[in-house]
Amino acid sequence: MNKDINIILTTAETVAAAVDFVDGLGRILKGATVTYTYPWKKLQATSKSTGAAGTVGIITATPGALAANTEYSFFITQQIGSDLITEKITWVSGATAPATADIVCDGWRDVVLAHVNAGRLAITVPAAGAVTLILPADSVDNFNLRGSNGDLGTVAQTAAPVAPVGRGADLLADGIVDSFPAPGAAAALPVAGLSYSEYTFELMMPKGNGGFNEQTSDQAVSLKVYADEGAGGWAALDAVVDDVIDGTYTAAELLGSNV
Repeated sequence: MNKDINIILTTAETVAAAVDFVDGLGRILKGATVTYTYPWKKLQATSKSTGAAGTVGIITATPGALAANTEYSFFITQQIGSDLITEKITWVSGATAPATADIVCDGWRDVVLAHVNAGRLAITVPAAGAVTLILPADSVDNFNLRGSNGDLGTVAQTAAPVAPVGRGADLLADGIVDSFPAPGAAAALPVAGLSYSEYTFELMMPKGNGGFNEQTSDQAVSLKVYADEGAGGWAALDAVVDDVIDGTYTAAELLGSNV
């Protein structure tokens, strides 16, 4: 099988008309520019995978009894890239018991913030002054944030993390690059933090020659179109692909090609 052909439709593009058919040719457009064409009769199958933003994992830490000379601690575990990181979050009260729970939470907050600034955790650190410390992962791309109970406190996972689908960070990690950069321009890349639909067009396209009379031979090609779901007209594009998948795309242009 040939190498996949990748086309990335970016946020800046209006993608409503990114897939159409003219004179029996399937076309993929970026803006008003036709990027790739193929004969309709060479299309074997069409499928899609819609992206999903996922859910950020959140943990909430609540101090226990307020006492002097006491260590308040809990653990945070988070996957960042290929590294599984566990940090102990500790604050120790002085000779006088803290008057209110927000004092403990502010101490915890400062420790978490130090880990974030050092790149050891990826957490959105809240403002000071709360009597419980609510800690969400800073993006769904760092979704597996969890805590465990510690000394004189309770840590609960108040929002379960859900892995995202079709995220720009994952596509980047898979090496997805636009196969058709504009002349003199860098190839488009997925953008971390965005969700993409993946539309796959399975084609049988000519490659090479040989046999009788030097005929070309058809080989399988996967054309993959990645569309930012935040781009203008994405819903219209998705509807067009649905019509192709379920066979209700009835444009007369499908009948016009002898290619």
